[in-house]
Amino acid sequence: MANYTNMLKSNHDRSEAMLNLSLTTISEMVEDGEKVTVAELVRRTGFSRDYFYKNKDVHEALTNAISLQIGKVFINRKEESLLKATRRENELLKLKIISLEKNIETLTAELKKKSSSEFDLVNNL
Repeated sequence: MANYTNMLKSNHDRSEAMLNLSLTTISEMVEDGEKVTVAELVRRTGFSRDYFYKNKDVHEALTNAISLQIGKVFINRKEESLLKATRRENELLKLKIISLEKNIETLTAELKKKSSSEFDLVNNL
C-alpha cells in the first residue's frame, strides 16, 4: 500500500510540475510579446502536443493567451536577429563606401597634380 501511495504522490507532483512549467512558459511568452503556439510550447517544455490540448487548465491558459494576441503582428526572433545583422552590415558597407569615395578624391587630386606638373615639364622643354 505504501508503494501505491508513493506512486500516486510522485505522479501528482510530476503533474503539478508540468502544469506549473506550462503555465509559466505561456505567461512568459505573452509578457515577452512572443506569439504563443502549441509548437513553440512543445519545443520549450518538451511535453507532447496532446498535453496542451487535453489538460483543461493548460488548454484554457493557452486559449486565453492566443485570444489576447489576435490581430498582433509578430516577428520571429531568428528573423529579427537576421534583420539586425543585415542593418549593421549595411551601415558598415556605407562607411566603407564613404572611405573609398574619399580615397578616390585624394587619388584624383594627386593625379591632377602629377598631370599638371608633367604638362609644365613638357611646356618648359
